[in-house]
Amino acid sequence: MRSIDISDNGARHHVLAEILGAQIAWWQLGFGVRREVLRAARRGTRFPEPDVWRVAVGWAGQWLAAPRWWRLLFGTGVTVLAMVCFAALASGLAEVDELTALSVATAGGVPLATAWASWQARRARSLVRLDPDAGSTPERLSSRGLTVRALATLLTAVTAAATLVVAAAHERSSWPKCPRFTVDPPVLDWWRRDPAGCPAGDTLVGAAGLRYTPWTTTERFTGRELDNVVYVAPEGPLLLPTAIFAVWAASGGPSGELGQPVGGATNDLVAYMNFRGGAVVAHTGGIPKVHLGQEYSHSRAPDSACVPHDRPCVTEAYADAAGIHLGWHHGMADAFNVAWWPRGEPELMAGREVAGYEFTLPDPRPSTVYVLEVSACHKRFLRRSLCTWQSDPVTVGVG
Repeated sequence: MRSIDISDNGARHHVLAEILGAQIAWWQLGFGVRREVLRAARRGTRFPEPDVWRVAVGWAGQWLAAPRWWRLLFGTGVTVLAMVCFAALASGLAEVDELTALSVATAGGVPLATAWASWQARRARSLVRLDPDAGSTPERLSSRGLTVRALATLLTAVTAAATLVVAAAHERSSWPKCPRFTVDPPVLDWWRRDPAGCPAGDTLVGAAGLRYTPWTTTERFTGRELDNVVYVAPEGPLLLPTAIFAVWAASGGPSGELGQPVGGATNDLVAYMNFRGGAVVAHTGGIPKVHLGQEYSHSRAPDSACVPHDRPCVTEAYADAAGIHLGWHHGMADAFNVAWWPRGEPELMAGREVAGYEFTLPDPRPSTVYVLEVSACHKRFLRRSLCTWQSDPVTVGVG
């Protein structure tokens, strides 16, 4: 076997074609056959099937005769492809940050690729040693070759360590950096379970005698900071927009007509909070209004008009023996995220990604009213999906 160097200008493309052909023939033997061939070689015996053995020795000879730049290019190409595919899957399916996913893929892929290349060379040498027609046995690595291998191993270790450091630093930087304030233990426990936003001050007692914690959250898409407060109701801590909290406190707080808060929601169009005696509703740019004796819900009937049009519009929602059926209209999207929960139990929220424009929730809980909503998403390569706001929720009762 001869090595191919830079002077093989006329025959280089023919030789490289032979190398690639030998590699493809070796792959076509299948994993099980390749494993048996290599096991026999480790025992110092040839594989009994002549055709298979000829393909195996042909691959080994071509692999060892290939120039180093070809093996480096081949191994690098396979490694990069594997790392990009892994990073894309981690970013798209597990919603891992793209830089973190790529860094972890590099940290794991580079050492594995180096070990794989070394394994290939060892297996090829073991096959060639057993072939009497090879003409020569593989030469031992020279001191220069050993030095190159040692430097490659060192470079692999440094690259893996550096990418892990980059991933760890990026992951730490993605967490919100919150100033240190003294907050009540129930608020701290609630924050640890659902780390949304940051405290904006110590827990304090207002003029109306209400104990609350100033809180800051970031609006989805726009990145605008929103002022809120966390109030510990009998059912647990609740996040209230500051404007709604001020109206409620001015009306007497829990001892007034509205009573204790029970839950609410906020999106880009409206923020509301329901209380035991009514609701406080604040539309975007408007003044919060008190609705005594009324429970507010921004859910809509499927046959009513949808406004705005930048998110899915639910057009069908009903329950039968097969489950809860949901259908919607929207422009082109790569996928839709459907979320649902029993009304009054948002902690039981569940969701699923759907490819089409309809969804069936099987086996819903009997005698329960469910709330359902949909958002549309556009997937991006090695980046997190870009999704719309959720549709106005709809409610469906299960008999």
